[in-house]
Amino acid sequence: MYSISPCPVVTTKTITSFKIDRIEISLFKSAVITVILLDSAGSLLDLKFVNMTGEDYSRWSADDSYVVEFIKQSLGFSDVVKPPVTETAIEITIAETPVAPPTETSTETSTETSTETSTETSTETSTETSTETL
Repeated sequence: MYSISPCPVVTTKTITSFKIDRIEISLFKSAVITVILLDSAGSLLDLKFVNMTGEDYSRWSADDSYVVEFIKQSLGFSDVVKPPVTETAIEITIAETPVAPPTETSTETSTETSTETSTETSTETSTETSTETL
């Protein structure tokens, strides 16, 4: 191993989110906000202290989203740009399955005249059923 003079090494890490850890308040005066900076894996990158004083502190009312926006502005962060949601029409074709017509069955074994009457009645019934099915 060879000794050298200390040399700084710069590592770039990307902050993708932050958390507000705590807020210390001096009533009617100011607030010190502890902000945790995180990367995309949720790992801690840094800790910052943001001071809110004067008019900025006075503007903070019951709406805590003001604090989040104040931190973003103070640290130079911007909101994530969300791509616009586009709706795509989907065409669905439904194929009709043909229905087989009902089969005629006659179990009567009467005389020919009775069979013919029975067949006619059976045909009429079949036609009616067919019409209702379609």
